[in-house]
Amino acid sequence: MTIIKDSMVIIHLAKLSILEKSCKYFKKVMIPELVHKEIMKEKNHPETAIIEELIKNNRIIIKKINDQNLIKRANQFNIQKGEAEVIGLYWQEKASFIATDDDNVRKKKTMLDIKIIGTPAILLGLYKKNLIDKNKIGQGISELKKIGWFANTVLDKIQMEVEK
Repeated sequence: MTIIKDSMVIIHLAKLSILEKSCKYFKKVMIPELVHKEIMKEKNHPETAIIEELIKNNRIIIKKINDQNLIKRANQFNIQKGEAEVIGLYWQEKASFIATDDDNVRKKKTMLDIKIIGTPAILLGLYKKNLIDKNKIGQGISELKKIGWFANTVLDKIQMEVEK
């Protein structure tokens, strides 16, 4: 299963200390060149070292988009920069999913004909595959609440799923 990840998902998963496990879960993880540049802007953040190590070990593959028309196609939907490259790479590689927490992209997934998964769903998937334990998913949910990027209803739903 090939997944294309955007910078926010990679950073969130690194902050939760589950980025490496998510790479095992998805088998083949790719990012476009611009996403790599966006992540590396924050060289002094501890997550950056984790990400660079995974790139060095080919757990995350940086891939060039060969056809710039794919990016232009995403731009037509008012999707720019890293997100446009993520979508272009998804189309180019015929990937299984895009990992994104970007609301603009998520709202347009049907028009773009893309399959999306976000950080909370990845967290739950890792738990269901026994790659993280109940304690780790609880910590992850708490951390995502602190980040404030996600609706509490989404995170509460995941917590309820774990408690079943």
